[in-house]
Amino acid sequence: MALRGRSSQNDAVQRDHARLVEQRRQLLALSHRERLARVLGARRPRQLVQSLPAQELYLTVRGLDREEALPLLAHASRHQLEFLIDVDAWVGDDLDPQRLGTWLESFAEAAPDLLVRWLLEADEDAVVLALSRLLHVYKLDPSTDEDFWPPDDRPLATLDNVYFVEGREGIADAALRALWSGLDQLRAERRDVFEALLEQVLWIIPAEREEQAFEQRAKRMAALGFPELDEALEVWAAGPEADPGVRRRRAEQARALPAPDEPGEAGGGRDRPGPPLPALAASIAPALIKQAARRLSDPVRERVAHDLVRLANRFAVAGLGHLGDPSTHAEALRTALSHVNLGLIELSSTASNGVADAAAHERSDSGGDVEDLSARALAGLPIIELNRLGVGAVIERARRAARLATRGWLSRVHLARERLDAELDALLEGLTQPRPTLAQPGVSARAFCTAEDLAVADARLATIEALGELLEQRLDAGRDELRELRAGLAARKGPNDIEWSSVALTSLARRALGEAVRPVPLDEPQAREAIARLLSADATPSPLFFELAAELDLTGAAEFLGRRLSEDAAAVLAGSAADPRYVRALLFAIGS
Repeated sequence: MALRGRSSQNDAVQRDHARLVEQRRQLLALSHRERLARVLGARRPRQLVQSLPAQELYLTVRGLDREEALPLLAHASRHQLEFLIDVDAWVGDDLDPQRLGTWLESFAEAAPDLLVRWLLEADEDAVVLALSRLLHVYKLDPSTDEDFWPPDDRPLATLDNVYFVEGREGIADAALRALWSGLDQLRAERRDVFEALLEQVLWIIPAEREEQAFEQRAKRMAALGFPELDEALEVWAAGPEADPGVRRRRAEQARALPAPDEPGEAGGGRDRPGPPLPALAASIAPALIKQAARRLSDPVRERVAHDLVRLANRFAVAGLGHLGDPSTHAEALRTALSHVNLGLIELSSTASNGVADAAAHERSDSGGDVEDLSARALAGLPIIELNRLGVGAVIERARRAARLATRGWLSRVHLARERLDAELDALLEGLTQPRPTLAQPGVSARAFCTAEDLAVADARLATIEALGELLEQRLDAGRDELRELRAGLAARKGPNDIEWSSVALTSLARRALGEAVRPVPLDEPQAREAIARLLSADATPSPLFFELAAELDLTGAAEFLGRRLSEDAAAVLAGSAADPRYVRALLFAIGS
């Protein structure tokens, strides 16, 4: 009977645990306000709140109005409370008194005993350092040095006529009132702890306590996936995966991975597939990750989500943003998802015959095989390895850009960078940053994410390389100005106002007119005739355009140059006289 009783109790515990896991899974899929409503309506709200990862609780609290979030704080565990302080109140290697005071005020408002719980249970070094950042402490006692006695020129607060406290300059009155109330309650419940804390604040050696508290905080943060900066920067490390041959071999190995558990297996539950990822990740995750995640069982999907968050936390540290800013977490998660997505694309690109075909495949409605391989990879490969594959693809392009900028024609030709077209220069600028991004004019730089992003970078890098070939090999460009550009040009304000695409297209136009390959500025009739030969009736590049581009070794730039010429064709071919101010593709002579 006793064994059967214990067995029944174990079964009940297991059922309760499974129920809590399911409730947490559902909670993580909700928005911040929906989470609050679900918690307030729960039968065991404290258990549900404390089941949340500390980081998710923090982001939920920050996503709500301060007063709205108080019921969640009231149920937080010691470790969750510590994380709230660790992630937001630390700035650099020290506690920020204003941020700290705001949190202690919220603790006091959330529940009568919450601030006392933090004083009693949180890391002692952190508590002592926090109190020292908010209060001056004095002690009126015959055995204490008179230098530590309270000053007699102003009244000070005291609870026992022995320890006197005074708020430091700049600390909000509301925070001081909350702390005073907490200390009063602490003295009533645990006078020994009250006196020990104030004694330590009285005798504190700031540098030592700062170092000790910071070290303990670093350990707690590392346990949650926020490592020290040097380790975090490894997510951007240029390992062997920057070699496309290495990535191809990884892709071949990935195809041998076993199929993952289906959503109906291993506790997944086919009748309730649920969201593919927690709310924030699901809202910003690329389609391929979401589609692949739907093929995973719940336990595997949760493990993948957990690993994605830990990877994102490393990107957050590496990005040097303040960890208390929710946008830092969102941007880091977006970066992690983007690079993992690229990793999955790299694994499938061997089946797609390279990035360009993968980009076309990405835009199509098909993709079952790619999704299947991606699901196998998410289930069978470490997330950090998928990140390395994605980062490797970006670093390959970044190295190519760096070679062009520092050792290629851009370092040898007069005004080389200044005359790059804006979108080409933006790409180079983004790729040559310590943490490479995809940059485009007028748009915020972002992480590379899709096969199309890689294809855009490849096309623009090929354009820059082809322009260099033309300039150095055909036009003998070097440290001195090209002779055709020394005279005044119509509608050009200065030498930096000339783009290399205009030089290349003017050279193509001269060649289309049967002349030598030189960027001699055109008059209007010459421009009309050249465009008529280089463009088809529908204003797209003609066969002659591509033929001449190949002759001038401009094949790599042909798509870019053809688009630029097509954009300006209407301004030249219109019935009225062409206005050179609105034509960027060709160089016009003054008076044309």
